[in-house]
Amino acid sequence: MIKAKYDGTCKICGAVWNVGNDLYYQRMPKAICTDHECYKEQGGKDGFQSTFKRKEANTIVAKIPDVEVSDEVKIQADILRQYIVVAHAVAKDLYPEQDINTHVFGQIRSKLVDQLLKVTEVLGSERTD
Repeated sequence: MIKAKYDGTCKICGAVWNVGNDLYYQRMPKAICTDHECYKEQGGKDGFQSTFKRKEANTIVAKIPDVEVSDEVKIQADILRQYIVVAHAVAKDLYPEQDINTHVFGQIRSKLVDQLLKVTEVLGSERTD
């Protein structure tokens, strides 16, 4: 069982589902439906298949330099955190259907941070002109 990421219709029985509905799903052979019997008729199997292989997560070793961080840099980091908080709220407002724990939401939030920083840069340069 998975949660539907998109609205859809079963190509076999015509069952309709919406985002967030539970679906019976199997990648190979492809089987997808909200109805268990239809799913089984498509070749779907219950439980994990014996051919299922889990990819091991790649491990990243973070190497942090051992340096003194100035108060000025710490202040800038705090300001950046404020931009991230604002971008998060804007992303939630603009894309309420997106799960905040997804990679897509993170990309949207990151892009909004970039845009907020650019707007701040433009406004700052206009003030000094």
